[in-house]
Amino acid sequence: EQQINQNQLQEAAEQLNLLAKTSSHDPRLFLLGSRLAEASRNSEGMLTAARKARQLAPQWPTATLHLARVLASRDESEEATAMATLAVQQANAQGTIDTELLTTAASLAQRFHHLPQALEWLRQAEKISPGNFTIRHRIAVILTSGGDYVGAIAIYTELLAQRPDDPTLLGDRLLASLGGNQRELAIRDAETLVALEPHNEICQFYLDVARGQTPETQPSSFISQLFDGNAVGFDRHVVVQLQYKLPRDVANLILLWHPDRKCDVLDLGCGTGLLGACLGPLEGVLVGVDLSQKMLVLAARHKVYDSFHTVNLLDALKATPENLYHVITALDVLVYVGNLATVVPDAHRILLPGGRLVLSCETAEEDAADYVLHNSCRYTHRRNYVQRLLESSGFEAIEIENRVLRLEAGKPIQGFLVTARKPLQTGAKPARRSAKNAKPAPSQS
Repeated sequence: EQQINQNQLQEAAEQLNLLAKTSSHDPRLFLLGSRLAEASRNSEGMLTAARKARQLAPQWPTATLHLARVLASRDESEEATAMATLAVQQANAQGTIDTELLTTAASLAQRFHHLPQALEWLRQAEKISPGNFTIRHRIAVILTSGGDYVGAIAIYTELLAQRPDDPTLLGDRLLASLGGNQRELAIRDAETLVALEPHNEICQFYLDVARGQTPETQPSSFISQLFDGNAVGFDRHVVVQLQYKLPRDVANLILLWHPDRKCDVLDLGCGTGLLGACLGPLEGVLVGVDLSQKMLVLAARHKVYDSFHTVNLLDALKATPENLYHVITALDVLVYVGNLATVVPDAHRILLPGGRLVLSCETAEEDAADYVLHNSCRYTHRRNYVQRLLESSGFEAIEIENRVLRLEAGKPIQGFLVTARKPLQTGAKPARRSAKNAKPAPSQS
């Protein structure tokens, strides 16, 4: 184990081979073999060894939980969650439950957005280790995610009494304060954070929000951090738990417009590539744009995107040449962009004649401002605002459909889906595969 930790992998392998000659049925050897495979970036070997360890000791919580962790690393959420649950049950039955096992199991549950289960295990760990700072902090984070802002703020305040200038705690309490509409506390924490990190654009963004101002867009670093942290398990969470169906419905629209699949598509805010997965392979080019590198790694698994660009969608649109794409999509991404004054005309410019823009927005009240930033730090937009931008940019055949976009905390999120077409020029026919080598702004591809 020490050799693995010190990256002496060849030496560790030799030791395991020697031990296997006399103790081939010892599950500990296979746990170490799984660790060795992990250090060697051998995903299949890691899983095979983990399964063998549990096969040899099916009632051993350590082996069960290790298998859960390995499955989670492969994004196999259902079996990983089942194994974590079984490990806790085994440890409870055997009287060997401890905080390490519970917190590890809670991490797996939280990773796959099973927040009530994660909270239950953390509460159990807290009983074993009362006052544990890390456990208390994690409980507060889950309470915030679940909407219990009062409970979360109480814990953060208790922890900040011990570490008054901890930027992580201040930021977390700030989020809970915004969610719970405790503006004075939010402003105080945001001002403290800006004083601690005056050049941090995220801190300044939150200070503006706490003061009731509406920034035109969210900082790129905020979005990339948010989605990098939520990449694993994201697909299952939004599709199954949040009942998010836009990628499927929009893919059907694109194939209705281009049944021969001969089209070039720019997928803004592509995330884990749900649209591409629903579309399947095109004879044209499918380009994904997203700020989260970890999301793009998952999107690449679908093997349908021709290239990816890690860039802000505003910059991507601005830097892309005109008359390039048959379809541009922006699904569930404009909730992170308030001012659409450049988004819509830039999309019109880079679409081919006859090309279509498809976007979704969460609905703002019609007597509200054109775009409103909520405590959730997501923007809503007025239908009339989007319609006005589309018309002034030159789009035609504008259709705006009211629909439930997804669920949030079990409640429907009201929004609208927009389709609009760039007029065909007289005698013009859309070009083919013109987007093949296009790179929207400097990026990682």
